[in-house]
Amino acid sequence: MKSSKAISTTALVLGGLMVTTSNQMTAHADTEGQATTNQVVSSQSASTPQASQAVTSYTASQATVASQAASQSATATQSYATQLENDPAKTAEQEQQAAKDKQTASNAKADQTLNDAKSTASNVQSQAVQQAHSDKVTADKQATATKNEAESNAQTAKNTADANALSSKQAADKQAANDKDSAIKQAQSGKVDGKYAQAVKDAQNQLTADTNTVNQANQNKDTAYTATPGYNKDGNTTLTGIHSIQSEKNLPTTLADPHVPASDVDDQVIYPYYQEALKNDNSAVVKGKLTDSQQKELADYAITLINSWRKSQGLNHVIWSRQTQDATIEAAHLREKNKLGYNHSNMNTNNYITMKTEINKLGLNFDRENLGPYENDGQPVTMNKLKIRILNALTGMIYQDGGGAEWGHRQTFIDAEGLGFSVQYNENTSTSDIISYVFVIQAYKAIDGGKLSDEQSSMTPTSAQTIEASRTSGGATKAQLQAVENDKVTLANAQKALTDVTNAANQSIATQLANINDTYEKALRANSAEYQTRLSTADNVYKQAITSAEQTYSNALAKNTANETAKIQQAQSAYNTVIAKATATHDAAIKQAQQTYDAEYAAAHDETPAERTARHAKMLAAFKANEATKLANLKAQQAIDLKNFKAQQTAMSKAADQVKAGTHSTTIKTNTKQPNTHTAKPTPQAATDTVSIMSDTVGEQETDAPVLLHQGTPEHTVSVLVPTVKSVQRHGETPEQPAGQAKSTLPQTNESSVAPISLIGVALLGLLGLSYRGLRRKVR
Repeated sequence: MKSSKAISTTALVLGGLMVTTSNQMTAHADTEGQATTNQVVSSQSASTPQASQAVTSYTASQATVASQAASQSATATQSYATQLENDPAKTAEQEQQAAKDKQTASNAKADQTLNDAKSTASNVQSQAVQQAHSDKVTADKQATATKNEAESNAQTAKNTADANALSSKQAADKQAANDKDSAIKQAQSGKVDGKYAQAVKDAQNQLTADTNTVNQANQNKDTAYTATPGYNKDGNTTLTGIHSIQSEKNLPTTLADPHVPASDVDDQVIYPYYQEALKNDNSAVVKGKLTDSQQKELADYAITLINSWRKSQGLNHVIWSRQTQDATIEAAHLREKNKLGYNHSNMNTNNYITMKTEINKLGLNFDRENLGPYENDGQPVTMNKLKIRILNALTGMIYQDGGGAEWGHRQTFIDAEGLGFSVQYNENTSTSDIISYVFVIQAYKAIDGGKLSDEQSSMTPTSAQTIEASRTSGGATKAQLQAVENDKVTLANAQKALTDVTNAANQSIATQLANINDTYEKALRANSAEYQTRLSTADNVYKQAITSAEQTYSNALAKNTANETAKIQQAQSAYNTVIAKATATHDAAIKQAQQTYDAEYAAAHDETPAERTARHAKMLAAFKANEATKLANLKAQQAIDLKNFKAQQTAMSKAADQVKAGTHSTTIKTNTKQPNTHTAKPTPQAATDTVSIMSDTVGEQETDAPVLLHQGTPEHTVSVLVPTVKSVQRHGETPEQPAGQAKSTLPQTNESSVAPISLIGVALLGLLGLSYRGLRRKVR
């Protein structure tokens, strides 16, 4: 049932003001079809006389509304009574059909109630079962976690107990040994002279010192072997012989065949046929470019190796002269200057031209060039390391010659008349991090096309003699070796003397020593037994803890399963109870509907005039009572609104009195929109404060009623949206329709009763919801 909209006191406040000052209003029509009323109220317009006049006007407006509502109610009552008079009597067929419809509705409602109960019960049961399963899973996980934690704690406790037991046994055994030694020393005290033990100690120290002297003297001699090459590709070939070079003494002075498989001779990688294993390398450290003396020392070793191979091939030694060496060192300097890196000299035209010119000055013609790399390993470069790398490079050039060179390197060594060797410091940034140095070997011929002569400038390599001589140096002297032998005899004699004295002493204290040893052995056995007991105890505690954890776990699982089963059974029982109750209720409702239907069907008859009159009288009385209630409610609400209106008039009078400064005026502008028209465009105001108040909706249209409160300049505006009153609707209960008019429309108490409202009522309703406090807040 819809309730009517009450007319608020606030709306009637400003409406009353409009009535009381109507003698000052001027009306005109605006461009949008609106009636605009401007009212100017002086600063004293809200004084007590005007407030009293507003209350009087407001009271008159309420009386008009009440009168019109009463008139409309009387008209509606008369209309309803007229329709009742035209309502025919009910027939037996209508009553039977009504009884059948009532039964059908009751049965449908009972069926729906039962279905709803079943659906709800099923959902509750399903949720309960799911929750039971979820609770069991959670409980099982917790039980598993508890079991695992208990087993872990048990294992930790056992490990700790075992460790403590072992530590205790070891400490006890050590103490027993100390006790034994102390007891023996105590027993032997005074029986064995300490000088014998000191003699053994002195002899041992002397033997150690003399042995160290011999070992130190023999160290160099023992390592003076000649290293041999070995081929080891990717670590797959087992090396034989001694391939490592520990010192300069191990450097070979001839090139030997490493027996590279035919399938690998074309590999471009130079393998470490000789392994670097330098110990106590005291050769010079090379940093950056080499000195000429270092160049000559390395060239001496390289030429030694090349000539040794040429000799094995039945060739004469190659000429190594001051000129060939100077030319090759100059070539290295030019290569460094032009940053050739690991590229041949003729790959740079300027470098090549300059190099040939310098070589020609020395009476030589450039013939060929072989290059070898020194790969950077991040370690300091020494002269011995350079020699080992030269050895590997030359071995590769002669016995492997990879990278598609077709043995061109080896052919250079075969055809060369004169050779020079130098080491180029690689300053080419693109390769220097990989290759630190480049070995440069150049072959030369006579400038005039003849033969090179070595009569005045040739140099003879000395590396072979120097290295071979170093292999025979070192070794202990005969006197040093004899001193060691003498020390061994002295030590043996001292030990025998100590043993003889000790045995003699022990014979006199044999019984005492036996007791000491027996006590020691008993202590060891006791310690072992105690250890085993503690281990067994720890193991038993561990097993008991594991058994307890397993049992607790098993019990928890069983309990969780039982709880789940009980919850499911409880859910099933609750479901059965609800279904049984709902079914009983349903069956009772069906039965009751059938009984009612049977009774009503049996009692169905054509309505007599008297029954029709009584039914209509009852319906008309209900309608009148409902209308009376609505009118009473309207009067009660008007009394409340009048009281509130009076209070707000008093408050507005006080607010008006507070506007003191300058000339003060209040302009009330009411724009009353016509029904279904558009909203008027707002007029911009300079420095205007605006408050918009939305009133309760009484009708369907809204009216903008801005109230302008002037206080000099700027202007302050209060805008109130006022609804246009369309009708006052009163709604009541629907009385029973007359029989035989099921499809006809009778005036019901929930239909509209329209009371026209005057312009005063429109103005009163238009200012609905505007409060004095809102006005006061914006007037400054």
